[in-house]
Amino acid sequence: MGCYRALCILILFVIFDLFGSLHALETITGTQFIADDENGSLVSSDGNFKLGFFSPGKSKARYVGIWFNKISEQTVVWVANRETSIRNSSGIFKIGGDGNLAVFCCNQSSPLWSTNVSVPAQTSAAKLLDSGNLVLVAKETILWQSFDYPTDTVLPGMKFGWNRKTGLNHILTSWKSIDDPTPGEFSSGFDLHGIPQYFLYKNSVPHWRSGPWNGRIMNGLPEVGGHKDYFSDQIDLINVTFVSNDNEIYLKYSPKNGAVFSITVLETMGLLKRLVWHGSQRWVKVQIVLQDLCDEYMRCGANAICNEDTLAHCACLPGFDRLYPQDWDLKCQETRKEACGKGEGEGFVRLDGVKFPDARNSTLYNNLSLEEFERECLKSCNCTGYANVYVDEMGRGCIVWYGELRDMRHYKSGQDFHLRVDAVELARDAQKNAKVHVLATKSTLVFIIVPLVVETLLAALCFYYLWRRNAKRNKGDSKDLEEAEATTSSKMWELWRDGKALEIVDSCINDSCPANEVMRCIQVGLLCVQDNAKDRPSMSNVVFMLSNETVLPSPKKSTFSIRNSEPDSSTAGTKCSINDVTNTTFDGR
Repeated sequence: MGCYRALCILILFVIFDLFGSLHALETITGTQFIADDENGSLVSSDGNFKLGFFSPGKSKARYVGIWFNKISEQTVVWVANRETSIRNSSGIFKIGGDGNLAVFCCNQSSPLWSTNVSVPAQTSAAKLLDSGNLVLVAKETILWQSFDYPTDTVLPGMKFGWNRKTGLNHILTSWKSIDDPTPGEFSSGFDLHGIPQYFLYKNSVPHWRSGPWNGRIMNGLPEVGGHKDYFSDQIDLINVTFVSNDNEIYLKYSPKNGAVFSITVLETMGLLKRLVWHGSQRWVKVQIVLQDLCDEYMRCGANAICNEDTLAHCACLPGFDRLYPQDWDLKCQETRKEACGKGEGEGFVRLDGVKFPDARNSTLYNNLSLEEFERECLKSCNCTGYANVYVDEMGRGCIVWYGELRDMRHYKSGQDFHLRVDAVELARDAQKNAKVHVLATKSTLVFIIVPLVVETLLAALCFYYLWRRNAKRNKGDSKDLEEAEATTSSKMWELWRDGKALEIVDSCINDSCPANEVMRCIQVGLLCVQDNAKDRPSMSNVVFMLSNETVLPSPKKSTFSIRNSEPDSSTAGTKCSINDVTNTTFDGR
């Protein structure tokens, strides 16, 4: 009886599997179609992608879409009738009388959605490729493909950009909500004005911008990261290809491990994310734009730069200043008082680690040297800066900007930008760099000399304490104790008093350290070990003392190194017990 029951269950499973297979088509033709009420579907040959009817989120509306077939979380990557939903399960997806793929419902003759292309007289058919691309073909010629009409998702292998010949522009548009695939307020795509850049728009207004292609990535894109805890064996998960020629311009990416599912999706709140499916049954974020305030387009206005690591975030570029300090909606104004000298008395200040300015007012030059780039820029009074990019095997490419510099920011993987300035700003920049060098020298002295002085004094104190304790234990006479009290710390103070403190400096750094700076460091070090806490400077005061030329107080001779005075008459005859212990408390700062 048990075997009979098991056999029945097995037969039922086979029947259900066969039933499902019958409704999972490999091709849609004039006679084979998908009906929602029959749970019909179209599956790619490798089984990775599935096309069928679905309801998003909590909605009961029905749509035709494509999703991943082998992962637990339904992730829809394309929707056909996103603007015309079906209210019941009467939907049909088929090839109409004109040879186009179309969505029908309610026994109506007019489609809710159609591929709407010119189809030759021969029979057409539709297939779902292993890439997730739905294609309409006739005699092996692709007439239409879903990769040319993305919704909110880019799949690996998809060309995302412009077809210069046909004018077709691939644009991502966010869903209105997780329950509604109707086009939302965010969209993204390439802008071809000037040098091509990738833009994210909010209600058709620029909301975020990548920089131009720099030979490796789109400048301004955050690094691919956040995946090391999940993909420790794959440091670089994504291959990126950029093509720009007379026929087309596009980006295309592919996972380095073909078995990895990956998508780039524009979410309903305007976040553009690159996600990779992990074996723990979840999508892992490996890249995201709009991570902070500085990612917002023109956050600081024109001729300014944004830095997320500073409190104010915004600062005018060198050579520019704000008319109204509290209003960043008004652009920074140029402080140059004299007219453009066409190179005379002018030059360039290098800004490190930045996102290039909006390149819609820029020009790309090839096969020029750095000197030629600068001369090219200085020829025009409207030229405001330049940057190097890799455009060929020699790497000799340059982008030159004209007019206002918009939407600049500092970021971790940023590049160098050379800003055009006048002679006054050049001198100011040189002076600033000189101050940085001096501060670096002072910092070196602080880290070398002050710890040396303090550690030597503390070591001397410890040595003296141990020596005196042993001497008492061994009943040494008072003369030996007095000689021991002339410790190294006392010698150091005396050397400083006599102007001979440089004798303690190691000969290997003598030539590289200014004598006045060394003496100042030694004096600060002696102040740091004063007996009384109020005489010892705090660390903030130490930094101030070493960074400025203020007059320093003179250190006092520490009591632990002062010799015993002669006993007065009232105590001369008193016998002292060798068991007396004196505890000295050191107050640290």
